[in-house]
Amino acid sequence: MSSQQAQAPAATFPATIVAIRQETPTIKSFVLECSAAAFAFMPGQWIDLHVEIAGHDEVGGYSMINAPRGDGRIELAIKYSDTHAVTRYLHENARVGDRVAVSNGSGSFYYEPGMGDRVVLIGAGVGVTPLLSIMRHISSEQPQVEVTLLYSVAVPEEVLFAEELAQMRRTREKTRVLITVTQPQGTRWTGLTGRIDARKLAEAGLSQGTVYFICGPGEMVDNTARMLVELGVPEHKVIFEKWW
Repeated sequence: MSSQQAQAPAATFPATIVAIRQETPTIKSFVLECSAAAFAFMPGQWIDLHVEIAGHDEVGGYSMINAPRGDGRIELAIKYSDTHAVTRYLHENARVGDRVAVSNGSGSFYYEPGMGDRVVLIGAGVGVTPLLSIMRHISSEQPQVEVTLLYSVAVPEEVLFAEELAQMRRTREKTRVLITVTQPQGTRWTGLTGRIDARKLAEAGLSQGTVYFICGPGEMVDNTARMLVELGVPEHKVIFEKWW
């Protein structure tokens, strides 16, 4: 198993916020455009995003949700926090047209061709963001790869891009989407419920050749990685990134 924690590159590039959307009750998406030819990222990586707050340079790390296309486009989905300076600023003060600075894509949590013809993406909450980048890349660029997303949220309203995920499942034969809700009480949810467990991992698919990407809170990542190994998945096939 490999934990993905890497130092961000020092170089930054100017970028402009070109769209802001409220995606769920707690998550906003931000679309940025970076014209620097040197900007690049791999599906699953994150960037450092710099903003000026009260005269000081502040930085936050966020994973891309879009597949890289080489056009400088950066899409982020960020959950509100009143304790993280950059996140709070983006949710409360950022406007279309604002200028920020970004680093190149960083971290070794990413998918690249040749890793395998079967991929299972396992995410909890906003930890799904780098997995969306991987899933979108595979869906558009790797038609031979079978991809399954196992995605846990607290309540149905917090599912990111639910309509897009449903469309992928309907139109791409090699795409599966399994969503489980941990707090379904009082909702109309009729799908999977409860946290990610061995039964749900088995439903997502277990094999020696599958590559598993896990992202979410530390305890969830540790438990899921341990379960996969106990279920017979080779450790080197389990790649994870923890959100602190």
